[in-house]
Amino acid sequence: MRRIIPVILAIIMLMMLSSAALAQEPAKYNFASAQGSKEIKVTPNGESAGVIYFYNIDGNQITHIVLEVSQAPANWQFSIQPPLGETQVEIGGRIVTVNENLYVEPSQVLSQKVEDTPAGTVCIAVPQRGYALAKEAKIIVRVPASEKMGTRGEIIVSATAQWLGQSGAVAIKQSRDFTFSVEVVSGTTGVEEKILEKRSIGSTIRKWLPVIIGAFIVILGAVLIALYIRRRRG
Repeated sequence: MRRIIPVILAIIMLMMLSSAALAQEPAKYNFASAQGSKEIKVTPNGESAGVIYFYNIDGNQITHIVLEVSQAPANWQFSIQPPLGETQVEIGGRIVTVNENLYVEPSQVLSQKVEDTPAGTVCIAVPQRGYALAKEAKIIVRVPASEKMGTRGEIIVSATAQWLGQSGAVAIKQSRDFTFSVEVVSGTTGVEEKILEKRSIGSTIRKWLPVIIGAFIVILGAVLIALYIRRRRG
């Protein structure tokens, strides 16, 4: 028993030292993102969406993100999902309110793609790293019915990442722009097409072979009769 007590005390000391070391780990801020297709096609009086993904695999602090359309054609309409809202955060024993579109909590690199992800997240590929859980922001573009087909426009979405200090106030900010090229295209839908039956060429030939043979015999008979009558008259 006397030998076991020092071992237990040593383990407790190591756990306390590890916890202290973790508590003193320096803050790591990560503002990682991936943009979906940079080309958006939209029909007159219609809407389409561009997508931006945000993830946090190299940080140990929550990243709070604010999004806004900083440049766009004057007569087009835009909206961002999720919209700007208020999030209550507890930090340093205080509860503060953060204005943001979304927040991204720290996560780990995944070795393979996950289909069943937590609510509000998607799994994306990170080049040369693997996969990561990310949050998705959509920029929805709407153009008026009077807009001519072939019209092109450029929109810029500005994203600002914020990290809170011990007091709950924003301590650090970082901004990044995402550019989308938008083209107005025809709203004409394709012709409905339905396959009724698929037949092989061999089965089609077999189906019509008796008819073909019969027609050949009739034509051949008519030719022979005509030749016979011509000889009799000759």
